[in-house]
Amino acid sequence: MGETWRQPKPDYRTVQAKTEEKSELSAASVKGDPYADDIHRLEDALNEGRPLDNGRCIEITLQDLLQIIPRKRRRIDAYRGLQRTLSERRGVTLRIKSNKTK
Repeated sequence: MGETWRQPKPDYRTVQAKTEEKSELSAASVKGDPYADDIHRLEDALNEGRPLDNGRCIEITLQDLLQIIPRKRRRIDAYRGLQRTLSERRGVTLRIKSNKTK
């Protein structure tokens, strides 16, 4: 089984500024994958920009994930498609914790 990532509380504001610059490039390069930009933001925030390893398990709180990848609907179910895409294409498990789903 892959390693489990525990959040060391990185500074998400600097990551968000970097990913805003890259989002234009990544959206143009990968048009078929609607979650490509979200995956790049996760890679920048959690893995210093390197691709996520196959078999990795990421445990993150909903509040931290909302800072990395903002959504209009501030609920776990807004990230179901991203979780499915990471699981199927990359072999990465994304576990989101919130106060409602302890």
